[in-house]
Amino acid sequence: MNELLKIILSMALTSLVLIPFVWGFGRIFNRFLSKRKIYYLWLVVYLFLTVPFSLFFLLPYKNSDFMWLNRTGFEGVTSIVMDGNGVSMERDAKITFWMTLLDYLWLIWLIIFLLIFIYRIASYRNFKKYVFSGAQNVENINQLNMLAEISESLKIKKPVELLINPLISSPIFIGLKKQVIILPDKSYSEKELKFIFRHELVHCKRKDMFYVWAAQFYTCVYWFNPFVYLMNKRIQKDRELACDEAVLNAIFANEFLGYGDTLLSSLTKAGNYKEAHVSVSLHENAKALKERLEFIANYKKTTKPLKFILPIFLIVFCSIGITLSAYQAEILVKEKQKGIVIKKEW
Repeated sequence: MNELLKIILSMALTSLVLIPFVWGFGRIFNRFLSKRKIYYLWLVVYLFLTVPFSLFFLLPYKNSDFMWLNRTGFEGVTSIVMDGNGVSMERDAKITFWMTLLDYLWLIWLIIFLLIFIYRIASYRNFKKYVFSGAQNVENINQLNMLAEISESLKIKKPVELLINPLISSPIFIGLKKQVIILPDKSYSEKELKFIFRHELVHCKRKDMFYVWAAQFYTCVYWFNPFVYLMNKRIQKDRELACDEAVLNAIFANEFLGYGDTLLSSLTKAGNYKEAHVSVSLHENAKALKERLEFIANYKKTTKPLKFILPIFLIVFCSIGITLSAYQAEILVKEKQKGIVIKKEW
């Protein structure tokens, strides 16, 4: 477990640089990249949070003091002194400190990880149970036909259920195996329903629930890293912007205002029960909605993103991540270069 924790710490240190880098790139080139590309760009960060690239650079240090596999009792020993009082060992204070800390640190990490992960699973199960126990099947033929038509246009083969729950705060899409759209028990116009269905079905088409669950898992693993929480908040915004972009691409320009009005009306029609972290809703909050409405107001279908920017960024991004992994292999490992010195003092 010590080895696992050191790898996780190494990847967490890499993310401290990569997360602001991706965020800054998205802000700077916001007008030149589609929202969908910016949304999926965060997956590269998850790649470096998943694959321990530093291990490839640690192979030369397999016999090192710091990256020990089996305890021998000589970890961190720099010299053995034999004098009249017997035999004593001098140790490297830095290595001794980290070894002692890691002996207990991994246990703290594991306990908190399990607590957060169990809490997230329990919250999702309770939310799902609450939503389905208080929901009713939609029997309106026109609404069901509309949902089926939009599903077919998006080439969604698996059926999507439509339910109504009066206590949810916004239309939501939920489920991995069983895909369900749940509406508040409020009246919607035909246009509003078209916008809502298309928005939620885009989430379904893109398998956003798997992305959402991945974000939750990494939050549990890297619970000690505040940048991961900030990244997940940004991913939520980028996910909704990417979905808005897909909806706007499928409708006419004179309908943009109506789509924005639908988002606004979802706030006034909200119920009391807030969505769980593992669902995707039509809106998050008023602050996030403001950014989306500004995007809708300024959106133009004729905008052509620069294709060369993303490949260049990916090359630079991966190079930075791998370089950081190599650097960490240097600083986290103290190799036995001089061996143990034996001193005789009498």
